[in-house]
Amino acid sequence: MAKQPYSTSGRTRQPAQNASGGNAAPKSISRRHFLGTGAAGFGGALLASTPFGAIAQQLEPFIPAPNSLTEGLPGLTDTGKPEKDFVEEMRDYVIAISRWAKSYRSDFSIIAMNGLELTEFLEKTLFATRGVAEPARNYLRALDGILVEAPFYGFEKYGESTNAEETKYILGYLERLKLEGLQYLAVDYTENRSDMDKARAQLRGLDALYYAAPPPGMQLSSLAKVPSTPFGANPHVIDNIREAKNFALVLDSSPYGTKDAYVDALVATNYDTLIIDPFHRGTIPLTYDDMKRLRYKKTGTPRNLISYLNIATAETYRYYWQSGWRAGSPDFISEGNLMARWGQENHVHYWSREWQSIIFGSENSYLGNIMKLGFDGVLMAGIDEYSWWLDY
Repeated sequence: MAKQPYSTSGRTRQPAQNASGGNAAPKSISRRHFLGTGAAGFGGALLASTPFGAIAQQLEPFIPAPNSLTEGLPGLTDTGKPEKDFVEEMRDYVIAISRWAKSYRSDFSIIAMNGLELTEFLEKTLFATRGVAEPARNYLRALDGILVEAPFYGFEKYGESTNAEETKYILGYLERLKLEGLQYLAVDYTENRSDMDKARAQLRGLDALYYAAPPPGMQLSSLAKVPSTPFGANPHVIDNIREAKNFALVLDSSPYGTKDAYVDALVATNYDTLIIDPFHRGTIPLTYDDMKRLRYKKTGTPRNLISYLNIATAETYRYYWQSGWRAGSPDFISEGNLMARWGQENHVHYWSREWQSIIFGSENSYLGNIMKLGFDGVLMAGIDEYSWWLDY
């Protein structure tokens, strides 16, 4: 369904205006590449991205980047990397999805899964990349919420504390964005109640909903057993994500066996919001009858239903995948995603009109069918795919 969620990127500002309410930026190295090996990664990335690399390494002559004078000359390597501003293309894509969905239902919730770096135009200097530039206003207006994974536990390994620098990095973004009116959702990977209480205490000033996913790993394949009842369980009617006091996130339902068993397990809970895949085991669609049952908490009052939607990788087990598809055919399908969390998937040219028409824009698109089924919003995964393309 999605690649691992921790790819991030830095950006440099430019004067040109763009659809996301700020200044566009040229291509840059991603934060994953930039910080991948600590100080050594910083130095290597900086040198590799400037003419100083030729002097420092003394391994091969410096070749200027292709331009109008050098393009097409023999001896220059074509990497095959598309000439795109991958960060801005993702922002524009999310904005377009949000506008289309809300044109049919204004209260339809758009929640981004990770991708915090898209919320700001990062400022890159010679010695540092700083996330203190201006907010990406149009992108932020397109969102109703942001879900972050492993802010405190499970970033590297289930149950283990997340690196303090990563926690500081995530919380720094959430602090800066807290006046934007977004609903925060946080998912940790731990089953230790004491760890959960510590995490919730750190989130208290951010008014974030919190969920601790059970093992194994980061599979999100079953409901949490700890605590036995949701945090903040209540009998109230929940009309939207902003009224919720808690949520559950189950994206791989295969351990439940049958679809009926899966739906029964969800119905028997008092979560205010359920974030689920619209397909059991990724292939068997939920029905209107299933949705009617899922709509109500165990207490009998309505709750919020959010659908998972991967917008930027093609999952080979989905209904839209065709048997003849492979990398390069059709053109928008790229190589396989080695970091896929569930099953086989391929990177895609998410900026492609052909790919985007599969995801949204018509009644029979993926999002169109999700809305017809009666979901109240979507959790959009794959948003951090821009980082993979930056490092391509």
